[in-house]
Amino acid sequence: MSTKNPVRWYNLVAPLYDFAVSGVYTGARRETAKQLHLKPGLTVLDVACGTGENFQYLIDGIGSRGMVIGTDFSKNMLARAKQKIPSNQWGNVHLLQADAQTLSIKNIKSGLSLPKLQVDRILCTLGYSVMPKWEKVFERTWDILEPGGRYAIMDWHASKPTFYTRIVDRVAASDIGRRWWEALERSSVDYLKETIVNPAFHGMVFVVSGTKPV
Repeated sequence: MSTKNPVRWYNLVAPLYDFAVSGVYTGARRETAKQLHLKPGLTVLDVACGTGENFQYLIDGIGSRGMVIGTDFSKNMLARAKQKIPSNQWGNVHLLQADAQTLSIKNIKSGLSLPKLQVDRILCTLGYSVMPKWEKVFERTWDILEPGGRYAIMDWHASKPTFYTRIVDRVAASDIGRRWWEALERSSVDYLKETIVNPAFHGMVFVVSGTKPV
């Protein structure tokens, strides 16, 4: 397990983040968005959105009538995401700096000055292995999701530590020994777990998804 403070660490590495990971997780991010079963006009909450690497895949599914809300606790990662909005003409992307374990419909509406809000889809990529109180994050965000909505997560996991996993934990300020998918498995219907095949991942990156019961 990493001993780094995740927020402090990601504030520090934000300027280099896209350079380091751009392209590495493209297929995994695209598959995570696919598992949300996106439709035009939906609202998607991207938890721990980082520099906004998921946004294009989400907008491809929800179109100009939908809305993406990206939240992250790292102000420097969000600053990088903000830079991508005008260059990509994403008029339907809104960013909010927030601790994910405190999220609610009320504080998202207040923070973004939205008169009405319904969250139809939620995703989190490479966040559950990093966020210290990840169980609380799931509870809060699951409460936000509309019944019948989809939730998808992409992240690392290894049941036994190896030299390689220790490097990942150190570099990403993460703990990839967590069984982060189990809360969604217990709570959802239509649960699906997929392994993302990529030599760079050593078979340890998974996408899980499920629907909130009506």
